[in-house]
Amino acid sequence: MYYFSLALLLTGVRCRSHAPWLSWGEGGGFTGAQHGYTVYTNGTVEAWAQRPGQARHLQRRWKLNASQQQFLETVYQQLQGLPAYTSPANYTRFIVLYASRDTLRWAWGVADTHATARALQTLYETLNQKLQRP
Repeated sequence: MYYFSLALLLTGVRCRSHAPWLSWGEGGGFTGAQHGYTVYTNGTVEAWAQRPGQARHLQRRWKLNASQQQFLETVYQQLQGLPAYTSPANYTRFIVLYASRDTLRWAWGVADTHATARALQTLYETLNQKLQRP
């Protein structure tokens, strides 16, 4: 039953082929600039950068391979079970999950030692390592 529900959820999410699915990045500090990645439900990944008051600038785009897509589906499920957490700092990292009915956001400072922030930091680093262009 669990796997059927999971497959149904993921199929429903994928129907919105060009909708954002997950985004993560970091920024702030002296310049306020941010950079990060957005993954869309069709498997496209965009690396972007943004300066304050400006639109995001696309730096590059690629497609996830099957292994990366499966990893992302696991991360998506893990994030839905994480408690809300927002503790921004001068330089902040963030993860945004775009669910069918809601947008969930976590933000933390790089030096934050709270248990949730540490879990998010580990997940953030794993996303950066596993979802790079092959």
